[in-house]
Amino acid sequence: PNGGSVGVGFAIPSDQAEKVVAKLMKGGDIEYGYLGVQIQPVTPDVASAIGLDHPGGALVSQVTDGSPAAKAGIETGDVITGFGGQEIKDPKDLSRAVADVSPGAKETVNIWRKGKAMQISADVGRNAEDQKTASSGNEGRSPSAEQGLRVPSLGLGLTDLTPDIRDQLNLAGNQRGAVVERVNPDKAASAAGIQPGDVIVGVDQTPVKTARQANQAIAEAGKSGKKSVLLLIDRGDAQIFVAVPFAAG
Repeated sequence: PNGGSVGVGFAIPSDQAEKVVAKLMKGGDIEYGYLGVQIQPVTPDVASAIGLDHPGGALVSQVTDGSPAAKAGIETGDVITGFGGQEIKDPKDLSRAVADVSPGAKETVNIWRKGKAMQISADVGRNAEDQKTASSGNEGRSPSAEQGLRVPSLGLGLTDLTPDIRDQLNLAGNQRGAVVERVNPDKAASAAGIQPGDVIVGVDQTPVKTARQANQAIAEAGKSGKKSVLLLIDRGDAQIFVAVPFAAG
């Protein structure tokens, strides 16, 4: 109030400010590009699970229906390693690269999919205020179920989705997967951030519909000699990938 500083400040990178100023001088308005994917970092455990020789890029955990990404053929589980000729080292790189593109532009997207590198073309859309290039999961939910399957190597107790559990978790009637009923706090799954109420819908990029399928897929991943297993988790309104190392289990 008296004009003095209270020790709070912020800074904008000069290269980012320069692009925004140039757009304002040209058209007087700012429009950000929109791809329509939820993304997360590629950790060393994730890279090991999907066959990448080093961590890097942006892992697609969910694709918005009808979005430019969906129309271009981008899939859940893809790792975006390049966009518009720029190398993508992490999710922040992708968010900035997409936002800097004018809506309507056609850009090349480099992706890593199931052990192969490929390129696709995407028409960038217009970003609305309620749309995000990247998003994290919501808080965990706790189902109540009397019986389930244990996954000893990871420290999980899984159970099938029942009508009662769907109601408790506010899930759609056609939702499939394995519900995490219990998490051993001393095992690998807990350390990786898996929570009771999470719904496992994929194991190593293969869909699973029941607790038994999830248990079998995890066991097969362990037998194959992999250091970690990649789980696709439905948590609230978002999907996230979680890599759980077997060594810590």
